[in-house]
Amino acid sequence: MKARIFSLVVMILLMAGVMNAQTSFSDGLSKGKSQNKKIVVNIYSESDTWSQKMDQVYSSPNISSYVNDNFVYVKLNAMGSDKIKYGGKDYTSASLAKFFGATGYPTHVFLGPDGSLLKFNYNGETVSAFSGYVEAGDFEKLLKYFAENKYQNTDLGKIL
Repeated sequence: MKARIFSLVVMILLMAGVMNAQTSFSDGLSKGKSQNKKIVVNIYSESDTWSQKMDQVYSSPNISSYVNDNFVYVKLNAMGSDKIKYGGKDYTSASLAKFFGATGYPTHVFLGPDGSLLKFNYNGETVSAFSGYVEAGDFEKLLKYFAENKYQNTDLGKIL
């Protein structure tokens, strides 16, 4: 019984780690630059079931730990009206999600520490967003693909 309670407490703390690491887009850009970390942007819709399931993946112990160690984590509401400045232009959360190429939810976008949009090859095409729910094992591969700079010279289709 004590082991179960301890496990539950540890899981809650790990989940809180990702939630605490979540930050506004503008703050995420600042943190990425000051900490020299890439930024992972989780573009979501509050009403979307797959976005909610993806939140569970982000909150899983392995993913949460990896994200906190290697990235600045930002959630961007694809239906939001928050005002955001990016690349010298004004956006709403919704218009920035479209700018990043979100075609469905969730969509994952990676930015360099300087806030630049990271492009990568996926099945022979150059893209800048990865749309859809991703199981934890494959999502860890996706995170490592960017953390280890494999996006610079390896097609993601060979990894996933």
